[in-house]
Amino acid sequence: MITNKEKNFVSAVVYCHNCQSAIASFLDGVNNVLKDNFDKYEIICVNDSSTDRTVEAINAFCEENTVKSLTVVNTSFAQGLESAMIAGLDIAIGDFVFEFDSTVMDFEPQLIMDVYRTSQKGNDIVFACPTEGQKWTSRLFYNLFNRFSDSEHKIKTQRFSVISRRGINRVKSMGAKTVYRKAVYASCGLPVKHIDYKPLQSASVAEGAQKVKRELALNSLILFTDIGYKISLFLTVVMAVVLAAAGVYTLLVFFSANPVAGWTTTMLVMSFGFFGLFIILAFVLKYLSVILNLVFTQKQYIIESVQKITK
Repeated sequence: MITNKEKNFVSAVVYCHNCQSAIASFLDGVNNVLKDNFDKYEIICVNDSSTDRTVEAINAFCEENTVKSLTVVNTSFAQGLESAMIAGLDIAIGDFVFEFDSTVMDFEPQLIMDVYRTSQKGNDIVFACPTEGQKWTSRLFYNLFNRFSDSEHKIKTQRFSVISRRGINRVKSMGAKTVYRKAVYASCGLPVKHIDYKPLQSASVAEGAQKVKRELALNSLILFTDIGYKISLFLTVVMAVVLAAAGVYTLLVFFSANPVAGWTTTMLVMSFGFFGLFIILAFVLKYLSVILNLVFTQKQYIIESVQKITK
């Protein structure tokens, strides 16, 4: 038993969706670590409209174990991982908040404290990242995101994280809807750290929390990277070149052959008309990219830390 416990108040927000078979053992591991290492802590389980007996399993765990504070947040309907976790963060009062996106525990419970202690070294956000077991679709998404994002910190598959109260306040002050927390955390301007670990077992995709859904991945790539703009601009330029070449070809046919009456005029109008249309589309895409950057992703200024020097 640790007698000199941490004085910081910590919260643990756990995403729960149809996890009745795993939730008790997961809460047992998390609760034992927090109970042994912190004077004050709370656990918040966000029940995202589970259709099984997840809530009953949580209540049974509380009856059989000593937990200082456990709160269950029930969503009105299935919100999805990101919105459900934000709901838990909004009621968490800890100086540091652990975010468990699923009830998969493929790590030694002590890793929770390793992540916490890393946050005490000046890192406002710390991720615990498995080195194995990622699906190829996840690797593709992270490679694309990191390639086309201008964020200093790269993102990858993570099992859980801890964020300081300063980090939470910073994200909230940015004023943008948190579509994808990892992307917002990476671009918030505060120190971010990754701790890699070898998973004890393969994470079950059935838990659903670590699977990057297609809609979320697409929205994140559009909002936090310039991949959409670059692809659209590339296709626009290609089409403009093709149409310009078609116009030149039409003129060559007109002067070197005997085309059908009216064919040359029709082709020229179509070629140069669509050529101009795609040029205009390129400018529109650029304007939309600038507006998206100003309204959603661009911060007025970013400060990592403040050092006051006195004599």
